[in-house]
Amino acid sequence: MRHSSFPRSSILVYGKDTIHSLVQSTVIAQVESLLDNNQIEDAADLANNFASGQALDSDEAETLEYLHQTIAFTLFSQTRFVDAAPHFLAGALDPRILVSYFPELLRPLFTDGEEADVYDGIAKRMPIESSVDDLIAANLVRNYSPHLLPSTRDAPAAQEIHKILREEAIVMIKSVLQGFKGQGQYKQQEVTDTALAILFARSGDTTSLISHLESTNSASLSAVEPVLLEAGEVGALCALLRARGDEGRVMEIWKGLVEGRYSDSSVLDPLSDMFALLESKQGRDRAMLRKWGVWLTVRDPQRGLMLLMSNKRSAKEKDREEDSTVLSELQQLHPGAARKFLEWLVIVRRRDDAELHAQFVQACVDELLECLQDESTSKLWRAKFASYTSQSSQKHTLSPSTQLQRPQSSFLTYFVSTTPDSPSKRARLKTLFALQALSGYDAEMVKSRIVASGFDKVLGLEVALLDGKMGMHRIALRSLALTLRDSVSAETYARTGGIVVPSKAVEACGMGEWSALFAAKGGPGILEKEKSSEGKGELVRMLLEVYMEDGEPQQTTRLLSSQAASLDTIDVIPLVPPDWPLSSLTPFLTHSFRRTLHAKHEGQIIKAMCAAQNSKVFEGSYLVFREQGAIIEEADDDEDGDGEPESFNEKDGLAEKIALHLQDQQRSEVGVVDVR
Repeated sequence: MRHSSFPRSSILVYGKDTIHSLVQSTVIAQVESLLDNNQIEDAADLANNFASGQALDSDEAETLEYLHQTIAFTLFSQTRFVDAAPHFLAGALDPRILVSYFPELLRPLFTDGEEADVYDGIAKRMPIESSVDDLIAANLVRNYSPHLLPSTRDAPAAQEIHKILREEAIVMIKSVLQGFKGQGQYKQQEVTDTALAILFARSGDTTSLISHLESTNSASLSAVEPVLLEAGEVGALCALLRARGDEGRVMEIWKGLVEGRYSDSSVLDPLSDMFALLESKQGRDRAMLRKWGVWLTVRDPQRGLMLLMSNKRSAKEKDREEDSTVLSELQQLHPGAARKFLEWLVIVRRRDDAELHAQFVQACVDELLECLQDESTSKLWRAKFASYTSQSSQKHTLSPSTQLQRPQSSFLTYFVSTTPDSPSKRARLKTLFALQALSGYDAEMVKSRIVASGFDKVLGLEVALLDGKMGMHRIALRSLALTLRDSVSAETYARTGGIVVPSKAVEACGMGEWSALFAAKGGPGILEKEKSSEGKGELVRMLLEVYMEDGEPQQTTRLLSSQAASLDTIDVIPLVPPDWPLSSLTPFLTHSFRRTLHAKHEGQIIKAMCAAQNSKVFEGSYLVFREQGAIIEEADDDEDGDGEPESFNEKDGLAEKIALHLQDQQRSEVGVVDVR
């Protein structure tokens, strides 16, 4: 059966050895003939008529593609680029062939020796020039030489024509590649998408570029990235990288924008974009957060620390080492952010690490001494100290009718309530709480720094606390009770075994995180042992001695009344000066005697109840023991004087002992005493 694409003939001529057929010229031959005579429009009409009005099979479709490619390259050779574009599209030309005429697209896309298939007839019609620029120059020479002076290349008119034709060539390749987008094999799609991205970037068409890259495309990232960076299309590159899932590279590019290595007006706030990306990765990519957390914190401490602190951590050794590394890097790059991160580790995360505690205390003391360098702050705090001590130093003479006055508030409460809120105030409170709550730091070194700075009098409460940490309780009590005139803190110190700042005082200051730390059981380094035996006895007696040495009858009497349960009368009486009136000890002795008598009566009651219970148990079990008893006899050469063997009855004598015991209990009398 004859194929429909072959020309048909009705005339055959038979020869002796041959057969000839009279056929009309093929459409390919007709088109080529028209093109050779430069009748390009007629050739295009012939190709269009060939495709119109009928469905084409595969061979006819290939023929039509060949015709359009032939027309396209004829127009292309004549630099009629815009007219050639629709014929390139209709001819389904491999886009790599057309791209090869543009050196700016050729170098990043093709490797040496890479080839593409093309019809042999098309190869003969392709321009011999290697680039579109050479093609334009050759046409200018052919059409205008020697009429343009001084030469065809250097003449201003020729250069302007060259520029216009070059722009038309770019328009052509864009339209052709956009028509080819999504067609062909993977390599052809890669060339198409990559070339389009490069063309859009170099022409400054940002809208088309971003639209092209955000859609499904196969652009070569290695070829596109340097072009986009050079053209300043950083936002488009980031869109492509995010579409490919390369978020690490996106962060690197945003970093370049922040540091000024790249520029793109379309990316308004790259730093915020970096924070947003990391926040979206919370809990899923700790490695990325670890890599960028410190760098971002240096640029924006507030948001960077929130990012670092929001990362979930455990108490594992690996996480602890990671926290230490982050802290070390921050200390080198941004000391202020490092202090806040350290505070978060110690106070919020409650890392029970002596080294971290020491670093945090040192940071707090540094900040506190720095605040005191401000003359207005130091004057204010000196005035607070003087005002508090003057109010507390007023002594009252005691008389039998004088009622004990309630102590004023502690110095800490006074300072918090009368000092305006400020960074320096918060720094002092934070330092005071850290000195009280944490362990592992060198208290002696901290005290020596405060003393060397000359602010030891202003920071009297802190110095007393440090003395207590070093075990110098008498010095600490003297500082609190006599120097600072803070009887409340002194009694708290004595009662709790060395605590200057109790949990309730921290809660009253309104610093929630510190309150939680003090209230937490087993918090890092907390030494609060309320109502300990040492606090009830030795330190209270030591405070009493301090008051008596200073001749403070009012404070002494009040201490004796409030802490009578922690003091022994025998220890107190020798300490009282001979010239003190007996009325000053009356409340203490009254409470002490009542408490002693109460304890004695309570013991007698308990003893009688125990005896009654024992008697009841004995009466219920005596007969049973008697019935179950047994006598064990053993022959013995040495008998007693009566000649009776020794008895081993375990119940012998038991009844007699119990009877004697009951008689003793009946003789004891239990009296009732009125202790009112």
